Amino acid sequence: MKHAVRGFMVSLVLLAAAAYAASDGAEHLPQGRPLIPESAFPGKYPAKRGALPSAAGADTSVRVFVSLISGRDEAGRDLNLMSMNVTNYGFLGNNFSTRTPSMEYPVGSGHEHLVRGGLWVGALAADQNGAFIGVTTAAKDGIAGDAAASATEFSPEGDHIDVRSSLPNNRRFSPLAVSERDLRGDYDDLIPKRAQNNRENHRPLGIVVHQESYCWSFADYRHMVFYHYAIRNTGAPLRDVFVGLYNELASGNKNAYSNWPPTGAWYSKKQIAWVDSLSMFTERYCQSVPIPDNCFYSITPEMAAIKLLGIRPGRVTDADKKVTLQCWSFAPGSAERDEDVELYGLMSAGTKTNLVPIPTDLQPRDGDPVEMISVGPFAQVNPGDTIQVDFVYFGGNNDAELDKRAHTAQRAYELNYLVPVPPPSPRFKVVARESAVDYYWDDSPEAYEDPTSPIKKDFEGYRLYAGAERDDLRLLAQFDLAAAPHDTTGFNTGLDAIRLASPAVIDGVPYQYKYTVDHLKNGFKYFASVTAYDLGTTEIESLESGRSQNEIMVVPSPRSGESGQGVVVFPNPYKVEAAWDHGQNVRDHYLWFANLPSRCTIRIYTLAGDLIYETDFDGATYDGSNARGIFNPANDLPGTFSGGSFGWDLVTRRGQAAATGLYLWSVEDRAGGKRQLGKVLIVKSDREGLQ
Repeated sequence: MKHAVRGFMVSLVLLAAAAYAASDGAEHLPQGRPLIPESAFPGKYPAKRGALPSAAGADTSVRVFVSLISGRDEAGRDLNLMSMNVTNYGFLGNNFSTRTPSMEYPVGSGHEHLVRGGLWVGALAADQNGAFIGVTTAAKDGIAGDAAASATEFSPEGDHIDVRSSLPNNRRFSPLAVSERDLRGDYDDLIPKRAQNNRENHRPLGIVVHQESYCWSFADYRHMVFYHYAIRNTGAPLRDVFVGLYNELASGNKNAYSNWPPTGAWYSKKQIAWVDSLSMFTERYCQSVPIPDNCFYSITPEMAAIKLLGIRPGRVTDADKKVTLQCWSFAPGSAERDEDVELYGLMSAGTKTNLVPIPTDLQPRDGDPVEMISVGPFAQVNPGDTIQVDFVYFGGNNDAELDKRAHTAQRAYELNYLVPVPPPSPRFKVVARESAVDYYWDDSPEAYEDPTSPIKKDFEGYRLYAGAERDDLRLLAQFDLAAAPHDTTGFNTGLDAIRLASPAVIDGVPYQYKYTVDHLKNGFKYFASVTAYDLGTTEIESLESGRSQNEIMVVPSPRSGESGQGVVVFPNPYKVEAAWDHGQNVRDHYLWFANLPSRCTIRIYTLAGDLIYETDFDGATYDGSNARGIFNPANDLPGTFSGGSFGWDLVTRRGQAAATGLYLWSVEDRAGGKRQLGKVLIVKSDREGLQ
């Protein structure tokens, strides 16, 4: 097979060599089918809001490899349910090198679906050494845990990923933003190098890639991350260009693994499928054959999908274009795929691996499939020309949900991502106190104008949510406008019941509204959000902003000096586990110190007087990150605390689990020196140990 592919491709190279001249390829390039600029078809291609930077604007003096999480803001809050690692060098996912999301869905669940992915671009090219067939890859078969930056043949232009948001109250707001969170990066293949698991040195095609990802927090869009690639030729003319996206989708529950990256067993549990009418590849967890009897879908119930959305210029359905799906069993360094001529053969085949039935070597248990979707050819890409390709990653619980979301994503692409949007969620602040939480939010959604609505200012009302689980918020209350034309949606309650006489200013931000949630349990985690929704129209239902825009974790407990009592520790005794950490890994157990002075030193001793733990507490800055069960920055929402409570994870200052026994504690007020003393009894299971 390898020799046949090489023979066919060598023939193509010889044909190309007759037409290409290394020094002045543009003069000697055969005419072929020229690319027609989009401007020749006014109205067919809406103007992109995310414009491609000019070559003069590219920064190649600094090349720093950077990654960000697709929907995660600077405070650690996740905007949408599909949480992907995005880089400025074409690699997608994180190769399971850390426990932060690679492609976690739903976010916070610990369910991962992507080991690695990345852009492929292949073409008949020429350089000073003559004509050649080249393929530039951002990812290939590789070992999980290896550094992603070593796997790519692309190099970043600059030292950052640009972040934009269409939300007016977001610190990254830009009128040029496409979505609620755009990540924009640039990279090129201009540097000859050898990427990991490649047998050949990289031979540059002379391309610069502008990559944008888009995500939203509402409706079906919160299950998706879109990718827009604009590929500009800066070198000699390119012929028969193909663009592909390589991936290793592999679903599983990382919370079930104490060590990371996971062992080989993770990767042999893939049930894969292709929906040709949608250009969509799907994957889900399946433990073994036969399917579905031995799949045990409940271990990781969600499905993941990748869909080709479209190309510009032209359309995927044009007679001269072909879509290819290639699936093979994972094999780093395989002799079948270790040369560009072979990779180009895969990309340009125009065939689709038959997955009905799934071949034995790609089935769960015995198989370990990876996949590549490509589209082309773009017959001729001259210097300065740009081609564009869009894909979307998304998730769902079943085939019907994936089908529905595939159509939603396709419509968004066809509309150039100018989708109807709700008002943004308001700026939101929670204040924790004893057995209660106060909600404060501002009126910024009321000024928002929706360009797609016949009533530009179509804000209608607010909805307040709370829940004991991050992904299970329940509606607490709803308040909406009552005067025409805002009297056709909601309950027409008006906003007076929640409006403050004068705004409350917290951390310099004025808040116009307040609502109190009481009868809560001290020491338990709750999740809170306030959304805004619009009027809707006769064609489009009322849209509500995403809860994830401002969702936050909060732990009620007394504020400093609120209860009038001294310091307390609870539960006391701590018997094996507390109600809030029942069933959790022992490393995620904790107890609370409450009624603390705002600034103090906490010390814990054995009965023999040995100091086993000491920390300086500052209620103004405490974020719970000292105890993994309270707040794990890799996966959890940021938290709000009362300023008078501290969680101890039952781990000593030497990193050892506290043993069963009676302990003494002291709390020293750093303002006045007053010291309070007490005891706490810890009873541990005989089998407990840190993991």
